[in-house]
Amino acid sequence: MSDIAKRLDVLYELKRYEELLHISIPLCASPDEESMSAYHYTILAFIALERLDEALEAITQALEQFPLEVHFLYFQAFVFFKQNRLKEALSCVKELLFHEPNHGAYHHLHAQVLVELSRYVEAKRAIDKALALDAHNADFLLTLAIITYHLGNTPIACEIVTAILASDPHHAGALHLYSMLGTSHLFEKSNVLRKILVRNPFDVEGKENLESIKRYYALAPALMLAFLLYALGEHFAMWEKSPHTSGVLLLLSLYVWRDWRLSLPFFVLCFALLGNVAWHEWYVTLLGAAMYYVMGRIGGQVVG
Repeated sequence: MSDIAKRLDVLYELKRYEELLHISIPLCASPDEESMSAYHYTILAFIALERLDEALEAITQALEQFPLEVHFLYFQAFVFFKQNRLKEALSCVKELLFHEPNHGAYHHLHAQVLVELSRYVEAKRAIDKALALDAHNADFLLTLAIITYHLGNTPIACEIVTAILASDPHHAGALHLYSMLGTSHLFEKSNVLRKILVRNPFDVEGKENLESIKRYYALAPALMLAFLLYALGEHFAMWEKSPHTSGVLLLLSLYVWRDWRLSLPFFVLCFALLGNVAWHEWYVTLLGAAMYYVMGRIGGQVVG
């Protein structure tokens, strides 16, 4: 590796992308051997900065100058994939695999494109080929977990994600998938999201999800307490019973279901106070609580 290439590599590792581009872009036009490395790091920097149109322009120029360098074709397929131009990405990947059939990253990208096209059986074949070439690659295993989930085997998908995190506890993709599949309540999910944000503080989706959980734990207990106080007053005939109480409880269930450790005891207390159920029919209270929890969960997920 030449001194210029080493310098560009260091700047890329330090995420000093603008400084890298300031050096690499003029070198792309040079006729010497530095041009290929310059294109390589220019494209990587554009992708990292999510300047995908500029990355695609640089890739086109690189392929014109170096038509036999298949890794530029890989960059082109990857950019098409990031731009959601899936048919073009798939076409590029197929051409890539024709030239280089024994490269795990190329099979992995093929699998990712097929996942986005909802062609999960084909994606499973593609990721199996990638794993045959590199069985311990965490990114390949993560894609296998996603495919396994979409094929309807959530427990196995969770096992794969758990295995990834056992070897790499800070793998951002695995943490994100674990926050969706491998956690049973919001408190766990909030801890996982905090780990994701430690790894990547600029993860917008992770920040939004964490803020949503914080809002829930601030609002839900307050709403539950207010309703329980009202139900207590109704139970002891401190005010007249309202015909809208059950409707209000149903609306409330659309929000409070998100943590069953809070919502199920809340529904049990509500039915105990409002249900006028004899002690020997205690199971009716549990059934009513479970019914409202399920209705709230279904309705809440539909409403979003």
